[in-house]
Amino acid sequence: MDDQLWEGDTGTLTFGSRKALVQLLKGPMVNALQHVEVWRAITTDQEALNAVLNNLFLELVLDEDAGVAFTRPANGGQDVAVGNNKTEPMPKVLRTETLSHFDTLIILILRQELTMAPPGERVIVDREEIREQVLLYRVEDERDEAKLAKRFDAAFKRIEQYSLAKKTETPERFEVSPALRQIFDADTVAGVRAEYEKFNIAADLSAGTEEQS
Repeated sequence: MDDQLWEGDTGTLTFGSRKALVQLLKGPMVNALQHVEVWRAITTDQEALNAVLNNLFLELVLDEDAGVAFTRPANGGQDVAVGNNKTEPMPKVLRTETLSHFDTLIILILRQELTMAPPGERVIVDREEIREQVLLYRVEDERDEAKLAKRFDAAFKRIEQYSLAKKTETPERFEVSPALRQIFDADTVAGVRAEYEKFNIAADLSAGTEEQS
């Protein structure tokens, strides 16, 4: 076999494509500018890579305009047909992260910034402005500013680690990853935002009741 990398190797991918597969499985995503060789392999061997990922109940998401690629559960993670009109739950392969209250708020705000920007345009945000927006959703009894600042800092650092926001040459200014469009579609964002709006209204009503009493 031309692609045999060691004696007894039965793999069908080239060395470059195998490296790309490993990077995709490590996650959270591949960036065209940061992972040039891996990106080239993904775009060249997209069909073969997706076939291998399908064997793992995953699919390849490739956005060439945004320059990002990542994996996600195939077919939305829905049950799979196993024959005889039977279905089985799709096995979970990817490690999931539980988002904190602040994590979710930051992601919602960043996703909204992407929505308002013209397609293909870089979206740059100011960290302090994001913090101010996040704190609008704090509950009435959260008055410890130092504690809130620490929670925000930890959440924003996680967003950076997820590669959803990247530092720019200007201090405290960050570029929003276009991958957020793929990871959190409009319906998902609308649903989560609606829940937070309910939370915000409830908090306002609670505060008003306390003021009257």
